[in-house]
Amino acid sequence: MVSIKSIHGSAQLLLDVTSGVTQIVERTHRTVAREVNPLNRLRDVAGVPPEEKQQGRTYQIIQSTTSLLQQGVHWSLDKFSAQEDILNSSNSVKVAAALNGICGDHLEATNNPLAISMHFRNRNGEKVRPGSGNACAEIPDASSKIVVLVHGLCLSHEYWQGHNEGNLGTELHREHGFTPLYLNYNTGRHISSNGRELSQLLHNLVELWPVKVEELTLIGHSMGGLVIRSACWYSSKLGLPWAKLLKNALYLGSPHHGSAVAKAGNMLTFVMKKFRYASPFAVGQHTSAGIKDLRHGNLLDEDWDGVDQDDFHPDYRQPVPLLAGTRHFFIAAAIGKNVSGFTSMMVGDLLVRLDSAKGHHSDDLKRLSIRPENCRVFENLNHLDLLDNKVVHDQILAWLA
Repeated sequence: MVSIKSIHGSAQLLLDVTSGVTQIVERTHRTVAREVNPLNRLRDVAGVPPEEKQQGRTYQIIQSTTSLLQQGVHWSLDKFSAQEDILNSSNSVKVAAALNGICGDHLEATNNPLAISMHFRNRNGEKVRPGSGNACAEIPDASSKIVVLVHGLCLSHEYWQGHNEGNLGTELHREHGFTPLYLNYNTGRHISSNGRELSQLLHNLVELWPVKVEELTLIGHSMGGLVIRSACWYSSKLGLPWAKLLKNALYLGSPHHGSAVAKAGNMLTFVMKKFRYASPFAVGQHTSAGIKDLRHGNLLDEDWDGVDQDDFHPDYRQPVPLLAGTRHFFIAAAIGKNVSGFTSMMVGDLLVRLDSAKGHHSDDLKRLSIRPENCRVFENLNHLDLLDNKVVHDQILAWLA
């Protein structure tokens, strides 16, 4: 059954898309009108041409109508959807997660009900609210050892559970006594925004956990690993003590120095913006802040604040070393049969190259220093295989033994 909250959020997003498409059409229309009639360029000296004024009024009417519809949808459905949980079914979870990855920053800025707020889920998929009256019911097997699994771009907590070859959280609980929690968050936000919020959320979790926490482990897949590193940095900046409990941090296919796909998308957007007719259709400029952060692997506000992320600029990131006092483990994947082959080195797991996943960098300040025994590269695996592959799980269990 489709919830009112889903209808509300979908309708609001559809109207936002309508408004955006109208802007693209208007920009294209004006460009074509100027090119077809060279006299229009001369008239620009004296002001906007009369025919363009008429065109502008037409688009203003469309935008005004769209705005009124948006207000009507919000007024009529907001009070009914306020108490509903958008994540009430597997399909809802995955669709909402994908939308949040693509345009999550826009969803948050427009107060769209589809925007996911950061929270933890237990092994049963239920929200965990430490300190609430029913915390014991939400975490019936709370132990002194917590493992938090952080998903990647466009994914959700469900991608850790019920896959082909086992549930990593359940295996860690069975083999090593960890209480698993699954983070769910809006992957379209800036990585630094999610990192700062996760840092505060972990502080609250440790403070309000039913038993005394003795050990904390964080496991991040893809973007999730960058969110973990950002959270570690902000814990030090904000003086939050949970980082002293962090014994292990694992990164599964995390683009520590950027994703090749994000770099290619940025290049295409940059080139298209240089041409008048192509510029309105450079969709890369409309993707989320989270996707743009993946170009270089931004972790801090300073990495993107005041920077045009659609421009083709060098790597401005501040070096962020790995958190001291914590064991860090890196896992990378290659689609080829030979991890040292040209295809494997250049393509990696199809989304992240091996050097980036292993933290290698030509700049010594940005290179992540790790022990060789704490890094594994698996062949014949792609990016998503790292979530539910038995050999990957076995390696993690061995490391955490």
